[in-house]
Amino acid sequence: MNYIRNLLPVLLLFLLVLTACSGEGQEETASEGETGEKEEKVVQLSAPGEIPGLNPTMADNDFSFNVINQVFEGLYRLDKDGEPQLAMAASEPEVSDDNRVYTFKIRKDATWSDGSPVTAGDFEYAWKKAVDPNTGAAYGPQFEEIVAGASEILKGNKPVDELGVEALDEKTLKVTLEEPVPYFKDLLTTAIFFPQPEEFIKEQGNKYATDSEHTLYNGPFVLDDWNGTGNTWTYEKNDKYWDKDAVNVDKIEVNVVKNTQTAVDLYNNDQLDHVELTGDFVDRYASDDEYHTFLTGGVRFLKMNQGKDGKQTHLANLNIRKALNMALDREVIVNDILNNGSTVLYGTVPQGISENPETGEDFRAENGELVQYDADKAKEHWQQGLEELDENELEFALTTSDSSSSKTIAENLKYQWESRLPGLTITIKNVPPEQHVDANVNQNFELILTGWGGDYQDPMTYLNLFITDSPGNHTGYSDEEYDELVLKSKSSLADKPMKRWNSLLKAEQLLIEESAVLVPLYQTSTAYLQKEDVTNLITYKVSADNYKWIDVER
Repeated sequence: MNYIRNLLPVLLLFLLVLTACSGEGQEETASEGETGEKEEKVVQLSAPGEIPGLNPTMADNDFSFNVINQVFEGLYRLDKDGEPQLAMAASEPEVSDDNRVYTFKIRKDATWSDGSPVTAGDFEYAWKKAVDPNTGAAYGPQFEEIVAGASEILKGNKPVDELGVEALDEKTLKVTLEEPVPYFKDLLTTAIFFPQPEEFIKEQGNKYATDSEHTLYNGPFVLDDWNGTGNTWTYEKNDKYWDKDAVNVDKIEVNVVKNTQTAVDLYNNDQLDHVELTGDFVDRYASDDEYHTFLTGGVRFLKMNQGKDGKQTHLANLNIRKALNMALDREVIVNDILNNGSTVLYGTVPQGISENPETGEDFRAENGELVQYDADKAKEHWQQGLEELDENELEFALTTSDSSSSKTIAENLKYQWESRLPGLTITIKNVPPEQHVDANVNQNFELILTGWGGDYQDPMTYLNLFITDSPGNHTGYSDEEYDELVLKSKSSLADKPMKRWNSLLKAEQLLIEESAVLVPLYQTSTAYLQKEDVTNLITYKVSADNYKWIDVER
């Protein structure tokens, strides 16, 4: 009792001290921790696989472009509504009377993440590197028939220095076009037109852009904790970014999650803020307040390898390709497997991308269904193809990524083909995203499940891929008429909108209906769950996602 009696004054004094410390003016706010420091704003996202590559000049897939768009920036960046807004360009360019010469001023406050200035020379260096045949940039043909000299340089007929781009001084860039290009500003928002720090790249050598430490950034975020192959990385707010005040979050933490059930579990445990859904998961969450859908401009298709280096494969046979096209009931894939709002695709240009300049009719609607499901005709083409090849049966390998939805689609393709085309055997090769990209780029496949997201609002962004020798082709397809239709639509028909429109319609007909180069499957829609306190995660019908304005209130 004496012990307790002696302790009471001490306890009372302690309580008085605690009360004083928690009085008015000393309360913690919702955004402060115990130390009084502001808590970090953090968003947690998932990715379907490891980053395939981070070099804007060499990137060749949607996944890489999505990452690149968060940490790099060109003369323009898309705003929240998908319209080009000034980025590295300080103001709109001076344009010559013939709309062929553009003179840009680079922002004085545009810097790389090490504090060094972004210069006009960084653009000149990057663009010339992209069209250099020795570089082998997959997107080098984006310059073809656009920037003066690019076409001949890409063919090796002109030196790189004759490209129509010139740094007049540190902050002045002059660009000369072959012909006026109505979508030129949109092109400048894409990765192949981003600047690159020449001096830093030469210092890093082969290590450049292989991990977060050997890369400089000029976008809203810098990449942290990426070792080049890992399953996790972090976007940290770039304090050197010219518009850093518009960046709301401190970091975005990313984890690779390939299984939808795992992703949903993490979401429900508040370890992910956004998760994409397919199949049964759509039905399960369709009535949830956090459920959303969005029809993108992405298309999914199968490429068929007709051969390369003069060596043809069995898929060089037109009847075999037509049989594979007609034997598929795409409705099953869209309605039973995906179940996320995706729509069946019977061409390669999706709906909602471009309209007839006179009638306003959508490109997809006007060109119609260029291939249809017809099991009987498919079997006829198949038998005719086998006779032409002097074969009784064929076996093809189908390469796909190892995500759960891709695996399920591959199994369904195998079932449909083998049940409708006698003598056909399909073996499935599920590989990680990086290996999947490598197989596509190096044309190391027979059949490959892949797709395209589009870079700007024009059919050209889908059709340009398949011109002869385009690094994005990867099929062995070559057709002089197709090349002429597409290349003229890039330049000489730019000021003849209806002739250009009809040229693009005919090009798609050649590609799909007459030559069956691809097996179109569906236009992608995204069904997803997103936490209500996460806002401004911007996605577009075409182009890479944009995290610049993403915000979270917790």
